[in-house]
Amino acid sequence: MRYRILGALHVLGQDGQPCALDRRQSRILAVLLLTPNQLVGRDYLIDAVWDTAPPATAPRQLQNCISALRQRLPGGGNWKHVIAAEPAGYRIRLDTGQLDAQVFEAGVADAQQQQAAGRIADAAAKLRDALALWQGPALAGLTGRAIEAGSARLNEQRLTIVEDCLDLELRQGRHHQVVSELIELVAEHPLREFMVGLLMRALHGSGRQSEALHAYDLLRRRLDDELGLDPGPQLQELHASILRNAVPVAAAPPAAVTVPAATAGPTALRQLPAPVRHFVGRDEPLAALDRLVDATGRDAVVIAVVHGTGGIGKTALAVRWAHRAAPGFPDGQLFVNLRGFDPTREPVTPAEAIRGFLDAFAIPADQIPLGLDAQASLYRSLLAERRMLIVLDNARHVDQVRPLLPGSSGCLVVVTSRNQLTGLVAVEGAQPITLDLLTTDEAGRLLAGHLGEARVAAEPGAVGELVSRCAQLPLALAIIAARAAAHPTFPLATFSAELADAQRRLDAVDGGDQFSQVRSVFSWSYQRLPTRAAALFRLLGLHRGPDITVPAAASLAGIPAGQARQLLTDLSRAHLVSEHATGRYAFHDLLSAYAMEQAEANDTDTDRRLAVRRLLGYDLHAASAADALVAPHRRRTPGWGEAAAGEVPAFGDHDEALAWFEVERGNLVAAVRLAWEHREYEIGWRLANLLWGLFHLEKHWDDWIGTHTIGLACARGCADRRAEFTMLSSLGTAYREREQFAEATRCHQQALRLSREIGDRHGEAQALNGLGAVCGDQHQLAEARRYLLASLEIRRQVGDRWGEAITICNLGEEDLHAGDLESARERFLEALAIRREIGDRWGEATALSYLGQACQAAGDHAEAARSLTEALMIHRELRAYSMEALDLHHLGVAFGSLGEAQRSAESLREALAIYRRLGMAAAVEVELLLAEE
Repeated sequence: MRYRILGALHVLGQDGQPCALDRRQSRILAVLLLTPNQLVGRDYLIDAVWDTAPPATAPRQLQNCISALRQRLPGGGNWKHVIAAEPAGYRIRLDTGQLDAQVFEAGVADAQQQQAAGRIADAAAKLRDALALWQGPALAGLTGRAIEAGSARLNEQRLTIVEDCLDLELRQGRHHQVVSELIELVAEHPLREFMVGLLMRALHGSGRQSEALHAYDLLRRRLDDELGLDPGPQLQELHASILRNAVPVAAAPPAAVTVPAATAGPTALRQLPAPVRHFVGRDEPLAALDRLVDATGRDAVVIAVVHGTGGIGKTALAVRWAHRAAPGFPDGQLFVNLRGFDPTREPVTPAEAIRGFLDAFAIPADQIPLGLDAQASLYRSLLAERRMLIVLDNARHVDQVRPLLPGSSGCLVVVTSRNQLTGLVAVEGAQPITLDLLTTDEAGRLLAGHLGEARVAAEPGAVGELVSRCAQLPLALAIIAARAAAHPTFPLATFSAELADAQRRLDAVDGGDQFSQVRSVFSWSYQRLPTRAAALFRLLGLHRGPDITVPAAASLAGIPAGQARQLLTDLSRAHLVSEHATGRYAFHDLLSAYAMEQAEANDTDTDRRLAVRRLLGYDLHAASAADALVAPHRRRTPGWGEAAAGEVPAFGDHDEALAWFEVERGNLVAAVRLAWEHREYEIGWRLANLLWGLFHLEKHWDDWIGTHTIGLACARGCADRRAEFTMLSSLGTAYREREQFAEATRCHQQALRLSREIGDRHGEAQALNGLGAVCGDQHQLAEARRYLLASLEIRRQVGDRWGEAITICNLGEEDLHAGDLESARERFLEALAIRREIGDRWGEATALSYLGQACQAAGDHAEAARSLTEALMIHRELRAYSMEALDLHHLGVAFGSLGEAQRSAESLREALAIYRRLGMAAAVEVELLLAEE
């Protein structure tokens, strides 16, 4: 039996005849063959088979498909040992030579050995033999995300081997023989620089110098038009050599023959940032990292700690090597900047980093458990059967790193830090890799990469001074080179002379403080900025969030959005900000510190205060617009009196507003803290209050409690007792949902006392309702009823229909707990009528959910299922996860009572998954129900 995936999928029997498979069988087999002899999870196979959301019966259908696939293969059911079922999924077991991709890999490895022995002709012949296995694009004709990702990797590996083969043939002088093939390849891949270089060499070696130069010029124009880039330094050097007619047979450096890595497994994340364009030296550290790859998959996770002073190039090295090593980690690469030395923002906590990784794995918020330990456990579970590369950049101490280490030996972790992190070396056995300054030669080559060989060669004295005065520090060299590149007519001596002033260049001449050196280097770029760009750069240092949008930056600076966009583009070109996503700009941590220093030195306290107020005002108005759609019926405080300084986004519907909240959550949480720091107390509590709808729906409890604790301090800071009540009430709700009942009771009691002191009847009813709900959760039914009846009386007196429905529902819940089913049903129907009258979808779903529970308790299981199903649809629409789980829980019980065992089990399993992710105690009850089935 032989398998082909290097082209259309084929299964060939001993007689050479192909085996006919249907679409699903082909997809399953293709995914298994992409990871031969490796376990593929059931969920991953299900996602690969179904283009849309899989049906509830998908696991059973998958099992049937696998069984049918085995029957289709020659030998029928005897193929169970080949496509083997295991507890977590399936594995296809292949012998050597059965899969063409493995034969291809072996052929390339053989060619590598021939090349290493100096047998270039034999190596090229071996590569040609390996490439002959390809019959077209990998898995041609099959679709699906998993298959397309795997085939894309195989196709890229083939193209790399084609380049390697042609390079070896050119080194043998076979220029005429490969020209036609290269012309076709460049037409298919016009921006592939190495391929264009091969064509230039082939044309030049065939006596077609003008065509070789034309090929370069065509690429240069394409790169400039499409990407705004120039060809790389190697291609520039080849172009110059052709102009001088000085290209030897082996004009390009011998390309190492690339061995294709194992084909990819499930979930291939690609989080690595782009590598720096100009990278020189670092041969020994790169080799040390290469050696660590061989140690993966053994007894323990492999860890490298790349350490050195600030600006030495730790991140550049780690990212460069990670891109180079990525094919050896087919399940993907994770990356996080831990901000360990950011002087303006707190370091990223392990919990924040893990949450970012879980988001990258597309784990829904409702499925992420509470607490660092539980989240770390989920993170390690996701990595357990994957071979991944994890880069933890800019760590401050070992405690920031340890929770992020995987538990599986198939992963490799690269940590960068200004500290040695000896604890990781001593306890976890990490390999330390020290980065020193560049050598003089490497520093010169770095400048040449930015500026071109000709310009550097023309001023050797100035180049030597630049290297020396930049302390051979990569970051300093890169920045000064960028300035020089932006002014191609300026002599390099101009920039060298600027560096001669030691007082301007360094703040701590004898201290060896690299932070001071880098700060001075930033000043060289900053001082050349136009006045308006420099002003915006300074003000950006006042921003505390992870990134900033064009409208927010415009508000910060008090300028039109179009002008802000242009200035941000100018700053991006000067490498003073980076556009990490379309329209979203971020600071490097040192640049942020430098910008803040410049703001303090150049802008008055009043200017900075007004800028912060404009930014916070923008956040406040934007959040208010979003909150009006996310939580339209809740009681609102009077609006902030000042108009927004810039254009506020408009939202079309609930989903669009909620999506904006999620994207901006980090910035809004930071803005609450910024308001407190700058004593903008009114904005602080108002902004925290506007986040209530987001937190109530998506259950970001840590952010909820954190922002509202600051909001409470802000309310007290501006002596606004109504604001203090608002924060206390919301905190009480958050603590109640976290089942921290003592804290919840304390907050609601303080809110009740405040509301009575200030004569706020609406607030008094709200606080009484909160206390009643907390008592009910603790089964203190008499106390709960007393509070809730008092709340209901006030709400009816003041005409608060929304609040009235809430309290009626809570009373119905207490009746339900007490066994008064008829009263409970009447209350839920009354609340449902009010909710529908005022158009409150959230409340309508809540009333339906409790109505279903009342019907269920009364034995009317069919009516219970109808009400709960309707509630479930609305709760899913609103992404109300805790209520969705409650609906599923009770639906499972109702279906069980109706004799629908399969639907019951499916509902209970879904409920259990959500309960567990939210850390809710109801999970235990569902586990018991499932155990009884």
